[in-house]
Amino acid sequence: MMTSLHRIPAVALLACALALVACGGATVDRFPTSGPMLLDPDTAHVDDMPREYWSGLMADGFDQIAMYPFSRFFEMDPAGPSVNVNAYDEVPDSSWFENRIGYGGFSLEDAARGACPEDRLDPDRGPWTIVAAKPNGANPGFIILDPEGRGWLMKFDGRTLSDERATSADVIGSRIYHAVGYHSPCNVIVYFDRDTLVLSEDAETEDEFGNDVPMTDADIDDVLAAAVRTDDGRFRGSASLFLEGRPIGPFTYQGVRRDDPNDAFEHSDRRDLRGARVLAAWLNHFDAREQNSLTMWHEDDDGHTWVKHYYLDFGDCFGSRWADDAMTRRFGFSYYFHFAHVFADWLSLGLVSRPWHTVEVNDVAPLFNYFDVEHFEPERWRSGYRNPAFRRMQDDDGAWMARILAMLTEDHLRVMIGEARMSNPVESEELFAILWGRRERVLDHYLRVRSPLAHPTIDGDTLCFTDLGALNGIWSPDTVRYRASMIAGADAATVWERDVNHPERQGPRVCLPLTTDDGAGLAGDGATDLDRYGIVAIETVDEAGPNPLPPILLHVVDHDEHWQLVGVERPADRPEIDRIR
Repeated sequence: MMTSLHRIPAVALLACALALVACGGATVDRFPTSGPMLLDPDTAHVDDMPREYWSGLMADGFDQIAMYPFSRFFEMDPAGPSVNVNAYDEVPDSSWFENRIGYGGFSLEDAARGACPEDRLDPDRGPWTIVAAKPNGANPGFIILDPEGRGWLMKFDGRTLSDERATSADVIGSRIYHAVGYHSPCNVIVYFDRDTLVLSEDAETEDEFGNDVPMTDADIDDVLAAAVRTDDGRFRGSASLFLEGRPIGPFTYQGVRRDDPNDAFEHSDRRDLRGARVLAAWLNHFDAREQNSLTMWHEDDDGHTWVKHYYLDFGDCFGSRWADDAMTRRFGFSYYFHFAHVFADWLSLGLVSRPWHTVEVNDVAPLFNYFDVEHFEPERWRSGYRNPAFRRMQDDDGAWMARILAMLTEDHLRVMIGEARMSNPVESEELFAILWGRRERVLDHYLRVRSPLAHPTIDGDTLCFTDLGALNGIWSPDTVRYRASMIAGADAATVWERDVNHPERQGPRVCLPLTTDDGAGLAGDGATDLDRYGIVAIETVDEAGPNPLPPILLHVVDHDEHWQLVGVERPADRPEIDRIR
């Protein structure tokens, strides 16, 4: 299985690799020249299907709120770095995650389609056959088969509020999670007439005692009573295409699935699960718990079998509202039961000022309730109850997610919101404004805690990178410059130092030569492997803001005819550079 290659401590990696004498001639510990791992082999064939795992809402809530924290109260287990990270400080593709928008080249068509096939659910190609119903809960619905025999779970906005927020959130959320890189279902909005639905002779539903009983037309009408309707009488719903494979229950945010030999990394130490906290905070997906996930057992035509992990159910995003307004106000700010907050409020007789005391319902689009930009602090956001992976998130995990969100453009977000097919364009525009403002707050925080420089490439002897802060207007390209130096050789000597200023740049993409001013590289006559290995340290200096921003360390090798980038590190501060000189 993959190892976390870039997590060799900087002082050991750099001082040992570049000051070999100080290490007493020990084996040089450097990034391998074979390049970073881009694909985690956790989709290797598994002979036996893991057992099905069932997770109850109350059981998981009690475990995370009380039992799990109590069991670890005296355990000395501070969160360390994530374990599934490659030499480029990125997460490789796996059964959990697939790099999409973060690597660029993600089109608007990709954003609009999400995980959906080209032939979507279409009422004009009906009928849709109802085979079962889910009449209970806040979002009642049906299980239907389309004319192609594909299964869909159809849900409606519920009996609580007559608006389009829940179905819109489910569709938009699924596309955002897919664009970022997670596996999610195909969710679509459909408008249809009552006669599009036909009842299967074998269709069943549950009575008030939980018994399976034959389903009737009256049951259909009862569920449809919860749906939003258009002026011409059509019903609005969201439909989710059944995932391929066999469901074996949700994944957890802690531990490993011991009957899956591919599941080698502690879930709470996976960067993709930790970094999902920032994504959930952006959308206020406070219901990001294990019940809203699903692990599927896949089998290819050639008999290759393995498991794949999905995120489900985003209907709580963008301002979910419960009947209890006092609880609704707290979503994103406090857990359902937050002992520290409860104790402080009791001790102070309620005089402690809390952000949920001042939130107000959106007056432009009331369906988004308390979802806003003003009160959003991404580093302070909380899910409904404790999530083990979220609680162990480190700054470098949050910065990883921010770098991905930095590649999402206004047009990407607009087309994803457009897939919700909201009837009021004012509400669509308001949702865009809130999401774009919250995204800016995410970037403004996390692009400052680790280097904002991303996507380094080498063409010949020219190194280029993208300043994601400048790209997104977090700071002005006119006020930012870069201080770069090359360090190499057994004596960790500085080969060159140079500033890269605005006039030499091409927008947010910045390039500089790796050779000295006279064209010399590291691969001279008689150069050893150690001589050819260098580190380019780059600091970002914003003349109008805090200086300097954390540096990036790019590990390179001079191969005579070309240079190779073999590793990336993003230390928290400048002293990491000073130690290697």
